[in-house]
Amino acid sequence: MSIGSTVKRLRLEKNITQEQLAEYLSITSRAISQWECDRTAPDISMLPQLADFFEITVDELLGVDEQEKNRIINDVVSETSAMIDRNITEEPIKILRETLKRYPNNDRLLCVLMYALYAASEDPDFCKEHDSEIISIADRIFSYSKNDDCRGEARRLLFRHYCDTGRKAETHAISEEMPNIETCYERNIYWMLDGEERLSHLLERISDDLRALTWDIWAYSVHSDLPSEEKDELEKLFQKIEYMVKEKFSV
Repeated sequence: MSIGSTVKRLRLEKNITQEQLAEYLSITSRAISQWECDRTAPDISMLPQLADFFEITVDELLGVDEQEKNRIINDVVSETSAMIDRNITEEPIKILRETLKRYPNNDRLLCVLMYALYAASEDPDFCKEHDSEIISIADRIFSYSKNDDCRGEARRLLFRHYCDTGRKAETHAISEEMPNIETCYERNIYWMLDGEERLSHLLERISDDLRALTWDIWAYSVHSDLPSEEKDELEKLFQKIEYMVKEKFSV
């Protein structure tokens, strides 16, 4: 399907006239007519405005195969995320940058690249090297992404990066934009569910909460000046909860 045919289909679906679309784009209705008859095509600079008006991506407007695109992006996100979780960062950074040349504004790819750069930045030299890129990616996600999960993850990573680099003012500013745990989806979806779905959700909640508790115990043990006997007790508690997560509540 040509871009002109796509514009016509989308315009009719919105139930607007060529004149109304032309007014929004600040062009003549004749130009719209020419597009829809495939005599001319929109200037490339107008594609983002058209896509925004119809609430689709530029790729969709151009007829790019969305299924193939999503398959590629899903594969890259899965592959690189697994590498980062294994503390491999150099290779995923390279893969993500190459994929972003093809899909430059994909928020999921940007989010994982930000994660890879943040993970690599545990090395002080890397931290200086990647500082401006981490902040730049976050700005791009905040400016263009409509995906709340991506925006939230970018905010979390930027907050951690600011903490690690001692930017107290920036840390406080971004913390004010972070949601309270009691207002998040995971804490409230329970009320919408019932039956097996509710039970399954509760198992996930228990598993997640226990994982969070093990992290808190570990962090407290590391950062506190406790006697060795109390640290041993915390270690036993940590191991017991870890066992429960893996054997009892892992879902």
